[in-house]
Amino acid sequence: MKSFKETQNMFATWLLLILLPIIGYQIYQDLSNQEDLFRNPAILITTVVIIGLIFLRLKTNYTAQGIHIVFIPFVWKKFISWDDIAHAYMREYGISDFGGWGYRFGKDGRAFTAKGNKGIQLVLKDSSKVLIGTQYPEKLQEIINLYKPYKDEF
Repeated sequence: MKSFKETQNMFATWLLLILLPIIGYQIYQDLSNQEDLFRNPAILITTVVIIGLIFLRLKTNYTAQGIHIVFIPFVWKKFISWDDIAHAYMREYGISDFGGWGYRFGKDGRAFTAKGNKGIQLVLKDSSKVLIGTQYPEKLQEIINLYKPYKDEF
C-alpha cells in the first residue's frame, strides 16, 4: 500500500517582502520613543500576522483508507474515505475560486489550501465538492491513479 504525506505552511516569501517594510517603517517611526514601540498597533498586528502565518499548517495524509486533513493550530480534522469519493482529479484553481487560501468556501465547494494554485478536486457521492491544495501534483496524481482511477456511478 502506498501513502503520501504533505505538510504545507501559509508563509510565502512575497508576503514577507510586503510585511517587513511595513513593520520596518513603523519601527523607524517609533525609534525616538521605544516605549511607544510596543504599543503601536501597526507593529503588533503585523507581527501577529507574520507569526500566525509561520505556525499555520495544512497537513494531509493520503492512505489506502482515504484522505486525512488537519489544519494546525485550529485542529480541524477531516477524514474522507475513498469509498465516499465519486471522482478525483487534479486541477488548477485561482484566488477568485475560493477568495484566498485556508479553509474556504467558494463556487466549487469547500477548499483546504495553503498556497499555490494546484490541488486535488474531490467530487463526493453526496455531490459536494472538496478541493485540497498541494505543492506536489505529480505525486498526488500517482495516488489518484492508484486509489481512484475511475469515476464511480452513484
